[in-house]
Parts: sequence; structure tokens; C-alpha cells
Amino acid sequence: MSDTLTSTMIKNKLPGHFFNSENIGFCRVPGRVNLIGEHTDYNGFSVLPVTIKKEVQCAFSRRDDNEIHLFNEDPRFQPLSFLNQPEILPSPTGSWDNYIKAGVIALNKKFKVRTFPGFNLFIKSTLPIATGLSSSSALVITASLAYLKILGKELGRDISRLELAELMAEGEHFVGTKGGGMDQTVILNGEEGHACKIDFFPIRTALIPLFEDYVFIVCDSTIRAQKTGACLHRYNAGPRMCFLACALLEKHLRNEFDNDLHIKRLGDLWSGDLCLTFNEILDFTEQAIPKEYLSLKEIAYLLDITPQDVRKLWLGEIEEPEKGFPLRARIQHVITEHKRVELSRDALLANDAYTFGRLMNESHSSCADNYEISIPELDILTQIARKYGAIGSRLTGAGFGGCTVSLVPRAKVDYFMENVEKQYYQKYLGLPSAQGMFIAETCPSASYIN
Repeated sequence: MSDTLTSTMIKNKLPGHFFNSENIGFCRVPGRVNLIGEHTDYNGFSVLPVTIKKEVQCAFSRRDDNEIHLFNEDPRFQPLSFLNQPEILPSPTGSWDNYIKAGVIALNKKFKVRTFPGFNLFIKSTLPIATGLSSSSALVITASLAYLKILGKELGRDISRLELAELMAEGEHFVGTKGGGMDQTVILNGEEGHACKIDFFPIRTALIPLFEDYVFIVCDSTIRAQKTGACLHRYNAGPRMCFLACALLEKHLRNEFDNDLHIKRLGDLWSGDLCLTFNEILDFTEQAIPKEYLSLKEIAYLLDITPQDVRKLWLGEIEEPEKGFPLRARIQHVITEHKRVELSRDALLANDAYTFGRLMNESHSSCADNYEISIPELDILTQIARKYGAIGSRLTGAGFGGCTVSLVPRAKVDYFMENVEKQYYQKYLGLPSAQGMFIAETCPSASYIN
């Protein structure tokens, strides 16, 4: 059966007590697989994802009060409700209504809502959760599309797709994650048969045709990458350390160039007034960050502030590693990953699959060694993938679990899948069969459906 759902299929699942309106709207919101460009978006650097035929779909209808009632076909997510009002407080971390609240709050602010209408929302999904395929952002976008209709606003007229993506990227911070805008942008702007190269600040997109004789195959490591608790701190440590590294670079470069210089993110080194070369950035990084690992006290000394101020401004609750903060390695990953995205775009345009595959392999190594977001299961899975037909394989998504994505010749798909199932799922994990392995079929961006 196809993963693409229809409004009729959703309507047949609607609980009778949940909808009392004949005027029901429907929308579909795909997940995404990031082919290359990990943890670069919030640093102001480009990414290269695709939208996939694993998606969230919903039905929605307006209510006569200001209550928002949520229902999910998945029994793991119990029915919930909350009041739409000027101040909406977050639920406990991990509660699925926070993703709906994020979308509602952002649109309330955007359109200066004063009447706060209520609505019913029913969710049905084929997009696996906590696997690095953007189930969280898909849910936020789903909420935004439903609420736009409830507010009487039109996508493309009252707000553009790029504007909505940027708004929801900022709005998702309500949930507690400090990511960039990749997920929201590709979900709202991707296209079937194409990768979507995204540049940031401001957001720009370019659609690039995919290879015809190769496919991207997603393999679930089965290790869940929940963005809650300790995993949330591990995820947020990446952005926090990058912004801290920016502060150190800014202080150093002010002495070199201009005391009024401001660097908000690492991408500002490459563009804007500085326009530094790749080698210049590496040189200045070594000067501004004199050691591979810096203690909190050493960072405070370099910035001429107190350790308490460093925590308040950048680190928050992130614990200090025993060896210190590996800021150099984080910068090394981000700027080399940016180059890999640009070269991967060129490889797609040149129909050069082997260069693309090599860049994927280099990306995984950097994610593992310099950004430290891989785990043994992801490393083993990529190694097995390369051994049995993939010309490139890497983790995809935030890391710490989730999925890998592998570039495989169409002629070797069956061979690849049979051997990955046998060597990873059965032999390494001890499972009876493969879990969550599929060809990443691409699809159109999020839309309303009839």
C-alpha cells in the first residue's frame, strides 16, 4: 500500500465524537531526509535535503469556543486539549501538544490574533518518530497549515511558503530545540525528483534534479533520537558551542579588523563584510581558540568575562566536558560540511554520483569525529552499507540515533537491502527482519488536499 494518504482515508478514521462540523479541511505534510549538510543550517550555511513519501496528514475543523482539541490515530499519543489564548504555556517536555502549541503561538504573534479561535485536529501519520526524518517539524507545519485555514488566511497570499518556514523554525524553539530552518523550509518548498539546496539568512532555495540511475536508501538504526531530557541537552550543545565559538572569533577579529565588527553565526565569516576564505577561517580559528579543548575558565578569560556570564550567555545547562569544550573541532565540522554541500550540489548537476558518495562518507566521518553526534550503531550501519553496494553512506538528522542515508546504484538495490538486513538487523542487532529500511521516494511539498 502506498504511504501517501488521501482525505477519504483520513475521514474514515475520524472519531465520531471528535468532529461535529461538516466543514472539515485536510492537509498532508511530508518528512525529509537530509542528503548532506548536518548542523550547518543554524550556523548560516547551506543544506541539501529532499522531501519523502512518509508524511503526516490531518483533518481539522473550527470550533465555537477557544479550545483546541487534539486526537492522534497512534495510541501512543493520547487525546489532549488546551485553550487558545494570549499566553499559552508549554506542557511537560515530551508532550506532543507542544508541537501544536508552537505553530499556534507563532501564527498568533504573526497575525496579531485577538479572538483566539478553537479547532479540532486529527493526526494520521506514516512518518516514523524520533528517527531523524523530521517528524517534529512536520507536526509543527501541520499545525500551522490547519490554523492558517481556521484564521481565514491563505498560504501564498497572506504569507509565503518561505515566510511560513522561517516563522515555524523560530516558533519551534518553543518546544526546546535550538535548530535552524532546514526542516521547515524543505517541507514547505521541496519538489518530487529534486534535492532542495537551502541557503539561510535570508532563506533561499534551489531545486536540483536527483540522479536517475541511483537511489537514496534510508536505514533506521532502531536507536531512538528523542529530543527530550539528556538527548535534548546533547542536541542543543551543538548550537550553543557554535555560538560560543562565534563570540571568541568575534573578539579576536575585532582586534584584527574593526572594533564594531559583529558575528552572529559562523556563516558571517564566509559572507557579509568579511568574506574570508576557507583557509583564512581556519587560521583565525587557531588564533582565536588557542587549544583543541578549552575549559570554562579559559573561555571566560579569553572573553574577559566571568564563567557565570559564559553560562548565562551561551552554555546554559550544558555540562563542561572533562577535557574541556572542543570548539575547534565544532568549527572544523561546520565549515568543511559547508564546502561538502556546495560540492555535492555540483556533483548532482554534473551527474557525478561517485563524487557525491565520497562527500557523504566524509560528512559522516566529520559528524562522528568533529561534531560527535554519531553512535556505534550508526557507524556500523554505514560501514555495512558501503560494503554491500552503497557508494556513500552517512547519518542523517540530528544524530545520537535515528537513520542513515545511503547512495546505491539502482541495479544493486536488492543486493544492498538483503545484505544490510542480514548483517545489521539480524546479525548485529539480533532482530528477525529489517526495521524501517526503505527507498527515499521523493514527493511534493506540504499542501492542502481535497
